[in-house]
Amino acid sequence: MTQVAVGTNLSLSVDPRPFFVATGIEVDPNQIYSFSAQGKWKDWFRVVGPEGWKLWPLHLRNRVPRAAFFCLCGCVGDDDRNAFAIGACREWRVPETIAGLPDKQLYLFANDWRGRYGNNHALPPEQGGPLNVSIIRLA
Repeated sequence: MTQVAVGTNLSLSVDPRPFFVATGIEVDPNQIYSFSAQGKWKDWFRVVGPEGWKLWPLHLRNRVPRAAFFCLCGCVGDDDRNAFAIGACREWRVPETIAGLPDKQLYLFANDWRGRYGNNHALPPEQGGPLNVSIIRLA
């Protein structure tokens, strides 16, 4: 795990099956990051991009409530209390509340119900996958 310098751009593919996908980036309060995601992944039978899909009111039970199923999300440490929605594009300031956390790694994940990660699938290029994310430290 490492701190990244301002202007650093990291790219990675996000597999929707793990509960947390480690980025290797250690964050500190008030740093600012830009996320840009493209590609597709599959939730059971539905192929979607990083914005995901909604089915009212079932998406309210997702790990990040009110964010769509399979919306690309992130969190600091492996704790959903620090989770936030990203989608296809987002600028994000690291909150002050993470200052005392023992694990300050940035993780990514597909927003889903906690017990439903077994039917998630990464897709090959011929099916629009994988879901790729570019992360740039802005400040």
